[in-house]
Amino acid sequence: MNNNLNILNHSTQFINELKYQVRNDPKKHLRQTAIEVESLFIQILLKSMRNALSEDNLLDSNQSRLYTEIYDQKISQEMSKKGIGLTEIILKQIDLKK
Repeated sequence: MNNNLNILNHSTQFINELKYQVRNDPKKHLRQTAIEVESLFIQILLKSMRNALSEDNLLDSNQSRLYTEIYDQKISQEMSKKGIGLTEIILKQIDLKK
């Protein structure tokens, strides 16, 4: 539970930083922000899938959880480079609201 709060807190800080960047220079940061939001979504998705697995194994420790968190973060960053389509949806939604 505490680990989920840490991720939520980090995600909130990350989103606030992205909002600040977009407000200062919207055209420059809009696509990058959408890519990073997609990356964050993928990371949360991977974490949720891992949490659904049973934690009753010999390799379950704080160190292995930290490693898998970092690994999931890197995977999500790589996946968002090619994208899963969420970036374009975010950009379309932003364009519709203008």
